[in-house]
Amino acid sequence: MKKNWAMRAAILMVALTLITSCFVSGTFAKYVTGADADDTARVAKFGVVITSSGSLFDVNYKSVANGNTPTNTTTGITVKSSNTDKLVAPGTKNDEGITFEVSGQPEVDVAVRMSFGDDLEEVFLKAGTYADMTTAAVDDTFTLAADYYPVVFTLTLNAEAADDADKTVYTGTLASIKDQLENGGAFASVYHAGANLADEIGKITLTWEWTFVEDTLPPVDPDFADTLLGDLAAGTTIVPAANAPAAANYNLEEVVDLTLYIVQVD
Repeated sequence: MKKNWAMRAAILMVALTLITSCFVSGTFAKYVTGADADDTARVAKFGVVITSSGSLFDVNYKSVANGNTPTNTTTGITVKSSNTDKLVAPGTKNDEGITFEVSGQPEVDVAVRMSFGDDLEEVFLKAGTYADMTTAAVDDTFTLAADYYPVVFTLTLNAEAADDADKTVYTGTLASIKDQLENGGAFASVYHAGANLADEIGKITLTWEWTFVEDTLPPVDPDFADTLLGDLAAGTTIVPAANAPAAANYNLEEVVDLTLYIVQVD
């Protein structure tokens, strides 16, 4: 009797196990689908290089016959500094000046920004009536009808272009060139990704000249203004003092700070 009961209990347990397994199997079954995605990227190339070379001013300058240009030699010169100060004077110039060259083929859009520093200074004599230093007469004067800026600068974009029509040239005072750069669209608004900047921008040069008036007597304009500026630089006392320019009406220094930027644009 006990044996039969044990047998029945075992059969019941097997039956319950099978029933439970059926329910478990049905509870955890499901539909499955899926997709996978992956990607890689690298930093876009910039690789723009700007090189600057040259200088604007020097302590010595060659004679007219030798080109008026700056020189490190001590012979064949007609303008020579008495110390280590760099000079500008009538008849001096620099046809090579400062040069910027840009290279690179960035994978982003870029723009060119060129600016003069805030400490920009230029040699000038404001319009007015001043002592005539070309004569021995104390009371002689001359009159400047307009502000006088003797050093004329030239900024040339794409300076190596064979055809002048492919160049962009700005000439005048530093202040006027600065205004033209800011308002004249000197460069393309955007150089698109992949552009070869050496081809697109080319060489940029800044040069200058203080024009020399031929050896003529009596003096002619601008000899009067040039002579007064030279005497002021030498510390000559202007007599009478009433004919001397006020400090705000002249300047005896050239300070040039030119910067070229290549920046990414969106």
